[in-house]
Amino acid sequence: MQHHDLIILGTGAVGSAAMFHATQQGMSCLGLDRFPAGHDRGSSHGESRLIRLSYFEHPDYVPLLRRSYTLWDALDENLLSRSGVFYAGRTGGDIVRGVLESAEQHNIDVEVVDPKDFSHYRVPDNSTALFEPGAGWLPVERCVTTHIARALDAGAEHRVGETILGWQETSSGVEVTTDAGTYSAEALVIAGGAWNTDLLPDLALPLTVTRKHLHWFRCDDERYRSGFFMELEDGHFYGFPAAGGRLKLAEHTGGATVANPLEASREQDPQDSDRIDAFVRKHLPGVSGERLEHGSCFYTMTPDTHFIVDSYPGSERVAFAAGLSGHGFKMSSALGEALVNLATGADTGVDLDFLALKRFAL
Repeated sequence: MQHHDLIILGTGAVGSAAMFHATQQGMSCLGLDRFPAGHDRGSSHGESRLIRLSYFEHPDYVPLLRRSYTLWDALDENLLSRSGVFYAGRTGGDIVRGVLESAEQHNIDVEVVDPKDFSHYRVPDNSTALFEPGAGWLPVERCVTTHIARALDAGAEHRVGETILGWQETSSGVEVTTDAGTYSAEALVIAGGAWNTDLLPDLALPLTVTRKHLHWFRCDDERYRSGFFMELEDGHFYGFPAAGGRLKLAEHTGGATVANPLEASREQDPQDSDRIDAFVRKHLPGVSGERLEHGSCFYTMTPDTHFIVDSYPGSERVAFAAGLSGHGFKMSSALGEALVNLATGADTGVDLDFLALKRFAL
């Protein structure tokens, strides 16, 4: 039986980062996944993800975000593109209120701007507009494959095409069984994304998997150089800088619940497509109505939309991350580092208490 310092279940955004950080601490590490690096079956694909410090979801995420910025730049200075993000919404709405609260609490550079100066975004008359120049975007697949490549260069092992059947803690560590064999280690990190309920069945985690749709439209308007996030009466919509004649956007709200991500349809949903088409017509005057591409991914949601990052109850050698709720990728570099430290008894360096499992009465 192969023995390692650390085994990681799931090597998407968080798991690939954990592989890298384990090797940077001199650990022998094994990553296990059903699919190869950068696959499109879960949540870590689709070309790009926004990253922003003025976090409207909750200001407690900001220290984790600051650490993530540092780690992305250290991994590869060409990964994080600081193109800025434009926000618009009601003055007292979730986005504007949350952005300003995080910015004030953590001294983040956020500008109140005149929507007329961003005329390529057509926002309702009662909107407040903000701009965060230090925000930007990350190339999602390249982030995952870079973490894994650096981990492999440092001696990690990555086994794909194996289905994880289960794991158990032993008197001397942990054992993981797949359909190809059994592996042992001193510690275990679980980062299974939409499959965490299968990997952590005893916890009965309150997770719901939601299918989300991604859309790319033709856009040759050079004004679309930043990302954007808009809170409208009918939902929250976001998008990315245009590049190569195309602009990616999606709706953050909504989505259909799925029972099994492996069996979920990847086809366009007519209702979702109609909502996106209407958004483009009403609010993005410089974007063509021609859809060039469609994709889909999954949000694994908690009831309060915040992550669960914790040690396994009663264990000092098993840590997990679950329920990233559609906004976790940007922090995956820091989450991977924190999970390695949690599983091995080291200081995480960031406050994770607000993400602990104890907030749910299971």
